[in-house]
Amino acid sequence: MLSLLTSRQSSVYPMSKPKLLNTAVSLLIAAGIVVIGSAAIRANVAPTISTDAVPLPVTVQQYQLLDGYTVPTRFFGVVQASTDTLLGFEVAGLMAELNAAEGDYLQKGQLVGRLDTRQQEAALAVAKASQREAEAQLELALLTAERTQTLLDQELASKQALDNALLSAEALSARVATMRASVENAQLVIDKSQLRVPFDAVVVSTLAESGTVVGPAVPVLRMISIGDREVHVGVSPKMANRLTLNQFQTIRIDDQLVSARLRSINDDIDPRTMTVKAVFTLPDDTAFRVGAVATLELSSYVSETGGWIPLESLMEGEKGLWSILTVDLSTVPSATRRESVEIVYTENDRAYVRGTLANNDWVVATGLQRVSPGTTVMPTLDAPEVAY
Repeated sequence: MLSLLTSRQSSVYPMSKPKLLNTAVSLLIAAGIVVIGSAAIRANVAPTISTDAVPLPVTVQQYQLLDGYTVPTRFFGVVQASTDTLLGFEVAGLMAELNAAEGDYLQKGQLVGRLDTRQQEAALAVAKASQREAEAQLELALLTAERTQTLLDQELASKQALDNALLSAEALSARVATMRASVENAQLVIDKSQLRVPFDAVVVSTLAESGTVVGPAVPVLRMISIGDREVHVGVSPKMANRLTLNQFQTIRIDDQLVSARLRSINDDIDPRTMTVKAVFTLPDDTAFRVGAVATLELSSYVSETGGWIPLESLMEGEKGLWSILTVDLSTVPSATRRESVEIVYTENDRAYVRGTLANNDWVVATGLQRVSPGTTVMPTLDAPEVAY
């Protein structure tokens, strides 16, 4: 029986010992690989680990507490000619000639238009003839009065005859004066049938053509004066009250800065723009085109305690506030700390703020993406451009 069991065991587990041996060897090899790999990893990582954190470099600016800030305000206007005129005839008639076109430069006194004056010339001829007739009658009346006076002295004529002769001469004298006025009026109508330029100017537009009938109230040319230029600017009523007549202000036109004198300020407010028109006279040596855009910049002071900081030093905070980081330069390197501020006004790349900042605090200006409250930093001073 024993021999039978022994033979069965040997037949059932003929390979058990070799398998166990192979498994043990495999486990020992795997364990060795793990140990060697871990040692290699530790060897590669160890040199990059430092027991002390390196302070991050940041730039800082000093916060200076101020009593207020200045707000620049820009007002826009246009360049205009000092004289902008609609030119027309003073009398009615058929326009025979118009010798001017858009863009023409004209001199003072230059003839640019003429009406058909044939009817007026005929009226002038009639008036002159009537004047000569009245002068002849007057001369005869004076001779008659003189002869009547002689006869009266010889007692050959009555006093009544002399009075009639004198009064007749006086009436004819009045008629002669009337005819002279008629001649002058007819000549004046002819003179006014000619259109002459009242000042050196350039034609902006023609409003009528030759061959049309025009009246005294009908303009035929629009022209502007040459040389003299002024700027019309609409400013707020508040700013208008601060302006002083004859004071010089700097105005930007076509990227040029020009010193212009304030000539006048209107008393009324334009209902369309709710502004007050201010007129500035430009220097004589300027040659800006009419219609060019002009910019007037005026400043107003706002009394509000605070100070300037760079916009990039701000971080979004809670409850509508903003956060900034400050450092203490008495210990370098130093840890950052958080302060809360409120933005009062922004201008270009800076902001005027108020909050928990104290005067002369050092604000982290750049590098905020790498630091947070409590981070150890190495501060360097930045140019204090925004501190004023």
